[in-house]
Amino acid sequence: MIRAPRSLRTRLLAALTIVLLAGWAGWFALQYVQMSTRQVGDLDGMIRNVAEQILQSLPEDLTGAAQQPRRFELDLEEKKVLGKFDLLAFQVWDLGARRRLVSSRSAPVQALVHDFEDGFTSQSIDGVPWRVYSVRDLHGAVQVQAGIPEAAVHMEMRRWFRNSLGTALALLFAFGVAVWLVIEWSLRPVARLGDALAARAPLDFAPLPDAGLPSEVAPLVQGFNRLLARLAQALQHEREFLGEAAHELRTPLAALLAQAQVLQHAGNRDEARIALAELIAGIERTSRLAQQLLDAARVEAGGGARSTDLDLALVAGMVADEFAQVAMRAGQALELDLRHAPVRGDIDDLGILVRNLLDNALRHGGDGARVRLSTGVVVEGDARIGVLRVADDGPGIPEADRDRVFERFYRGGNGHRTSGIGMGLSLVQRVVAAHGGQVRCEAGIDGRGCGIEVRLPLRDGE
Repeated sequence: MIRAPRSLRTRLLAALTIVLLAGWAGWFALQYVQMSTRQVGDLDGMIRNVAEQILQSLPEDLTGAAQQPRRFELDLEEKKVLGKFDLLAFQVWDLGARRRLVSSRSAPVQALVHDFEDGFTSQSIDGVPWRVYSVRDLHGAVQVQAGIPEAAVHMEMRRWFRNSLGTALALLFAFGVAVWLVIEWSLRPVARLGDALAARAPLDFAPLPDAGLPSEVAPLVQGFNRLLARLAQALQHEREFLGEAAHELRTPLAALLAQAQVLQHAGNRDEARIALAELIAGIERTSRLAQQLLDAARVEAGGGARSTDLDLALVAGMVADEFAQVAMRAGQALELDLRHAPVRGDIDDLGILVRNLLDNALRHGGDGARVRLSTGVVVEGDARIGVLRVADDGPGIPEADRDRVFERFYRGGNGHRTSGIGMGLSLVQRVVAAHGGQVRCEAGIDGRGCGIEVRLPLRDGE
């Protein structure tokens, strides 16, 4: 298998060369046909003119005066003038006696036209093809036959072919050199761009200069600059995440240590109970943060590779069982409406999705809040879609902030929703995107609180 050259210069030059060669070959073939036709026409016209001129120049008493056939030959200077026509031959015949009166030295011994017919004919003389023209005088006494071997046509065509081919190859070579130089000149900014990239620091995300670049390359560099901007933003988010995570971990760990010390030195049971409750709350917060960090690491590492056919209601039910005690301790009502929703996905990733939605609703719904978890299938036009919805009747999210809740590290301005580091819903959004679905934030139960609706495509055949 022939591999295409990797160099852009070589590819462009090869492509242009192939196109030019194909175009030139077609043009050359057409020119060859036209030249062949024209050469035959020119030769026919020449031998006709020669025959008629010879006939008009003959004396009237030629048949009586000529006793012996005479042969004529042009001198060397004349042959040099005629050049390619030095193969031209003529004969003058006495038609009555079928006797040759005059002929050129290049003419054969026998008649050029065996049957002495007038006009153009193609004759074979001693195995050599000739093109001949015959004409007679008004009295039919004398006939002039002029002809030339058809090899003269071929010789002229070969001469034209050599000259044309040499000229075309020279022009093609000059064009190739010019194209190569133009391509080299056009790609110099790209080479300089590569040198600038090679000299950059590893974390230098400054945009690349696109001034002076070819218009075909500039969009690539501009797209690369947009990618650099996103990478810089992602790196900034990672730095913020590390700072937030360090702060969020440092604070509960310090609080855990303080509460443990308080519990150790508690003077009575009530003081010990309060310190223990604070210790448990700190442990739960640290555990939730660690779980979110682990979930984020798994999703970022490309979770979802183990997709299987599953029921969204089953996944939601298993996760809901984990939060039943949490809701009960906070005096919250966890309502379930789980209907069959067959989808294809990674059960662990979808578990992360449901866990974060429930954790978000229970924590931000407040004491005594209602949290409703539902699954099912909806029909939109000809499409059937699996739906999972988690809604609460808590303080909710301002409508202006609903489009931003899925941004990483974003925490709404509502005082009830500022705990945590803003990772839960961003994880949900990434899991949904990996499964080819959609997620949106809307009003919760009875128009109050917050509701998150996830839509996933049903598995094939459903």
